[in-house]
Order: sequence, then structure tokens, then C-alpha cells
Amino acid sequence: MYNKRLKHFTSATLVFLIITALFTDSCSNDADESLSAKINRGDYLVNTVCNCMHCHGQRDFTKFSGPVIPGTEGKGGQPEGKGVYAANITPTVLGNWTDEEVVRAITTGITKTGDTLFPTMPYRDYRYMSKEDVTSIVAYLRTLKPIPDSVPKRNLEGFLPGTLAALYQSLYVNNIGKKNIHPPLGDDIARGTYLVKLGSCNGCHTLFNIKLGVFNNDSLLGGGVYFNHPEYNFKVNSANLTPDSATGIGTWAEETFLAKFKNYRNEKAYNYNPGKYNTEMPWSILAEMTDADIKSIYRYLRTIKPVNNKVEKWPQ
Repeated sequence: MYNKRLKHFTSATLVFLIITALFTDSCSNDADESLSAKINRGDYLVNTVCNCMHCHGQRDFTKFSGPVIPGTEGKGGQPEGKGVYAANITPTVLGNWTDEEVVRAITTGITKTGDTLFPTMPYRDYRYMSKEDVTSIVAYLRTLKPIPDSVPKRNLEGFLPGTLAALYQSLYVNNIGKKNIHPPLGDDIARGTYLVKLGSCNGCHTLFNIKLGVFNNDSLLGGGVYFNHPEYNFKVNSANLTPDSATGIGTWAEETFLAKFKNYRNEKAYNYNPGKYNTEMPWSILAEMTDADIKSIYRYLRTIKPVNNKVEKWPQ
């Protein structure tokens, strides 16, 4: 009797252990797949839509559109204003930050130490990013190759970071989370609106009122923002993206807009020295967005107010 019970107990225990092992392995695989999916999504956002390496990598402006130099992804150090440089965002620096601290910096501009990031970091736009997307970006940043931090300390030369922090907190941070929702599938306009925010298109295509610290809503995405790169001998104004037929993209068909991006998926389109006819627009980065995302952006741009603003692309 004892042997039968022991045999039965042993068999039952064995079955239980096998089921437990299979369940644990399945959960582990699911977790691995979930993390892998997050990293892949973060990779896509960082290296295309949000074009983070446009600032946090090193760009080669001896080539058209300044493609990122391989191996410098996350290194930082690019000048973002007088005395301000893009931060190193590799694990060398972010390794001792919690995920929550990185999320806060991305969406509010407030760092681990409570300092305020310079407003060239588009946290005004990133505050709209969904929780799924911002945590995916953090997951991906954890996978970057660590690069020693050689970014100079910022010297704001009269800039009032404390005042900015207080202003930003009152205007933006208190509203974080109220609009952080991923657009529903099938709503192309909402998706395009979201992608334009994540791409921080206003940062280059909308005039900024420095005194008030706000974008000029009367010329939203109307272009004409001036960029000067004396070290590479070129000056350029950003394009008018509004549906104005005379000076914007009002006459562009969707396929024309899409083709403009797809052209730069071919290295030959940017692997040359254009001299003074270069551009700040990171075509080699944004070209890698999916066709569906590019089309959604186009469909959103068709809904905004037309701005009649003839832009001289390369001013003398």
C-alpha cells in the first residue's frame, strides 16, 4: 500500500513539476518576446520618427543631410545652442538612471538631479508620447553600445534654467499623462498628428518666439526657420509643409510626398558632398519610416491651416 501511494505521489509530483516547468518556460518566452518587441519599437522610434541621433549622434555634413556617423549613436556632443551640447544617452550615462527617471527627462525635460534640459530637447512634444512608446525608447537606449562621456559641461551664459523650469512645470508638466494615448488604429489623421509631435517637426518648420518661449501658431509648420553651418559653409531655411498651393505642399499628391522620402532610402541619394546646397533635414534618418507612417503624416498635413510663406531654401 505504501509503495503504491509513494508511486502515485511521485508520478503526480513529476507531472506537476513538468507542467510548472513548461508554464514557467512559456512565461519566460513570453516575457522575452515582449521585451524584444519593446526594444524593436524603441529602435524604430529612436532611429526614425523621433530622429534622436539627429542630435545625440555625430552627423557628417560633408554628405547631404548630415547622415549619422556609424558608431557615434548616443555619443552626444553636438552643439545645440551657445554653450549647450546634446547629452550622451548611452548606458555610460544612463546606466545609473532608473527607467522612471529617463521617462521623466524625455517627457518633461527634468533630469535625474532635478535640473532642466535646454529647450532644444523637444520635451514639449514628447509629453504627448504614449506610455508604451516612451518605455520602448528607454528599453532600446539600454541596448546602445556604451560610449565614454566626453560632452562638455553646458554654460548657459545668462540663461535662467530655474525660471524656465518653473514656467515649464506650470504650463506642461502638470498636464503630463492626460493626453499620453497612442492613436487608435485606422485613424490616419490622429496617427499623423501623433507622428508629427514625435518627430518634433515644429522644431524645424515653425518659427519660434524666443521672448515668449512659444511657437508662432499663425505660421504653424510654415517653414522659414533659418539654419547656419559656417563650419560646413552652408545656410538653409526649412520648407513650408502647409497645404498652401503657392508656397507649400498644396499641389503635392500623396505619392509625391512618399516618393520624396523613399528616394533617400538609397545611399547614393545622400552619399555626396553638396557644398553650400546642403540641408539640416535628416533625410537619411526619416526616410526609414514606414510607408504607412509617412502617408499618415501627409494626411495630417493636409488638414492644417495653409500658410502663404515663400521660402528661399538656400539664402545667400
